[in-house]
Amino acid sequence: METQHERRKRVSNRIIWGVLAVAAVLAGVGFQLASHGGPGLLVQSNGNEVGGSFRLDSLGESTVTEGDFHGTWMLVWFFDTNCPEDRCQPVLKSMEQAYQTLHAEGVRVSPLAVSLDPFDENEALRNYVIPVAPHVMPFTGTPNMIKAMTAEYHAPDDKEGDHYVPAPRIVIMDPNARYAGTIDATGDADALIARLRQLAKR
Repeated sequence: METQHERRKRVSNRIIWGVLAVAAVLAGVGFQLASHGGPGLLVQSNGNEVGGSFRLDSLGESTVTEGDFHGTWMLVWFFDTNCPEDRCQPVLKSMEQAYQTLHAEGVRVSPLAVSLDPFDENEALRNYVIPVAPHVMPFTGTPNMIKAMTAEYHAPDDKEGDHYVPAPRIVIMDPNARYAGTIDATGDADALIARLRQLAKR
């Protein structure tokens, strides 16, 4: 016959498993809402004039957020893999040069290249970015993820022929994830490096 202690233990175990089950369901619902429920659920400005929180998919198909880059100077630029190479790859190269130069000086930099096209394939992103800028991290996301982030980072969302208009400026976020400024996305590595040095010395 079941003792009172055993009965209490059984009831307690049921409660624990019930709570865990509800938590799992809520976590799943939260992820679905974040991915598909609309841009407002995906980003927050966090008081920034430009930039803020975001959620993106890496080439390894894991999800990243702005929190993964805290403690570094984050460079955020938007493009897509149909962008003519002579127009977009110089910007990637300048971000790569900035990373290498400042890394050697002890300044931590995280260059992010975010695709404006949610249908860009991982292999296409890898082949477009990595050969010319191996330290620049390419990212993509669902249509809602991209729409939310472009709104926060003031990036264009227009097409020009078969490609999206690349962002005219690179957004710079400081190591505390605060908006630090922008710089023209001209592919001028020296200008980008000088701007980051200036900001890092403040």
